[in-house]
Amino acid sequence: MSDFDSKEADGSDSGGPEIGGANAALPQLIDLTYSATTDPSRYDDLVLVWERYMEQLDPGEVEDAQKRHLRHFNQALEIFEKIGRSKSQKDQEEVVTNLFTAPAYIVDRDLNILHVNDAAQSDRFHAGRLEDRLDNDLMQAALRDIEGGAPAGLIPLHDPAGQLIDCAVISEIQGQHGAAQRYLLVLDGDRGAVAHLPVLAEKFSLSAAESEVLEALLRGQTAAEISENRGVGLATTRTQVRQLLEKTGSANLSDMIRRMGQITAQLASVEIARKAGRRGQEDRVDYDRILTSDGRLLAYRDFGDPRGRPVLFIHNMMGGAIWPERMERLARARNWRIIAPSRPGFGLSDSFPARDMDLVRQTCLDMRALLDYLMIDRVLVVGMMSSAGLGIRFAKDHGDRSVALLNIGHGGLMDDQMIAAMDNPARAMAKTYRKSPTALRFLIRVAVASVDLLGPQQMLRSNFQSSGPDARLLAETDVVDAIGAGLQHAIAQGGEAFSRDGFVALHDFGPDIAGVACPALCLLGRQDRMYPMDQAERLVAPWPHYQLELFDEAGQFVFYSHPEASFDLMDRLWRQGTAEFLK
Repeated sequence: MSDFDSKEADGSDSGGPEIGGANAALPQLIDLTYSATTDPSRYDDLVLVWERYMEQLDPGEVEDAQKRHLRHFNQALEIFEKIGRSKSQKDQEEVVTNLFTAPAYIVDRDLNILHVNDAAQSDRFHAGRLEDRLDNDLMQAALRDIEGGAPAGLIPLHDPAGQLIDCAVISEIQGQHGAAQRYLLVLDGDRGAVAHLPVLAEKFSLSAAESEVLEALLRGQTAAEISENRGVGLATTRTQVRQLLEKTGSANLSDMIRRMGQITAQLASVEIARKAGRRGQEDRVDYDRILTSDGRLLAYRDFGDPRGRPVLFIHNMMGGAIWPERMERLARARNWRIIAPSRPGFGLSDSFPARDMDLVRQTCLDMRALLDYLMIDRVLVVGMMSSAGLGIRFAKDHGDRSVALLNIGHGGLMDDQMIAAMDNPARAMAKTYRKSPTALRFLIRVAVASVDLLGPQQMLRSNFQSSGPDARLLAETDVVDAIGAGLQHAIAQGGEAFSRDGFVALHDFGPDIAGVACPALCLLGRQDRMYPMDQAERLVAPWPHYQLELFDEAGQFVFYSHPEASFDLMDRLWRQGTAEFLK
């Protein structure tokens, strides 16, 4: 453990007052902080120790405690984030280069080799000596083409006699935020020409017969072999070859084969490079954006049935505004139009400095402005999990736009008993927030770094493994990909949105329930470990017009495990709310 003062570890640092019972937890907290940098699976242990540490601090001791561990925590965080970016980048490089049977390399802007595939390992030019095969001036020209907007650059390859024998293709790879730019370099690109024959045929307006001849030529057959295999005369084949040379603008047969190799290598390289920069599920998702009255960008999704009944879907931390594709199809089939804004500070939406209730009020105003822009008069409000409080406040403050309210996975009602009944890490986060929002920001930054390193899927499965239904649901690829993409969307701007969302998730919106005039319902799974059913029943009891609906064999992700039943509830609420509005 570098730069670790043993006095600080045993709690005897003379620079500050003693911290009572927290002394025993401090050394373990610091140790886990550092060890999590190389073993991210210990993040869960860190959460538990942090919880015990914070519980033992009196309110007046929190700031002194932070001074003791802050330096170590920030040093560890810097290491953690660096490792996370490095490992994720290495995994990406391995995946993309292994898609090629030809030698493929990842290089930096100075053409230093960062990674090679198996084919390049056996290539005698791979060992840091690309200059033996590639002319540096031609490489730099290809890079300038890319920087000028070209999707890929082509680098001619010559034999020792100076004859053009092949080409290499270089494409930019989208890296993680803050990472140095990287490029995918593929040699011997002509190997994929046959696979792209339909593209070549369309590009050069080839007839069916000409396409057959070209395919045979690319496979190395002579004109005589082609004639024999096709059952035509040699003169016919030669005529078709001349037509191919004319259509492709090639000087001779060798030139044409090289040109086809260049084109198909470029096609393959651009496609692979595009995939290499993807983040999975979220890439299929398009966000539109509008300007708010104060000039901020607000991103949103509009999916489902364009003419259907409108739903204002307020995303939570884990799920974001992204649904599994099958659920989006179901929304369309059930005649629901889903308007899903990305809340300020999340994903592509600009942040603003408001916090606590000011944050809640401004977020609701942003959502109303979005409905105005889309010319939608009234909506079914759906608050997902930690955003239940936002659903309550929107329905209260903007009752003229709210047909009904459905909160899923969270009631927007909170007290210390509920927090004590939660599973970790939610319980530790909640207790830390109650003790010190500043301390919570430290822990959240490590959580964000952990997602960067491990990926969202592993964190999701770790957090929800104690609920049988949730654990089984997160074994389904489409669900975990959608929720994981939502988590990536949530942390796109770092941990600040997580930190500010603590207020929304932990504030008791009970008094606001009284002001909700439309039908209101909370949907929970009986096996929810993050917002336990028995505590929810206790908190909802004082508000008889705020109904509680419980689904068996469901946990926190009840919406994803029971989509048909959830849409049934939405149907019921829409009918009920519309009928009351017409009275």
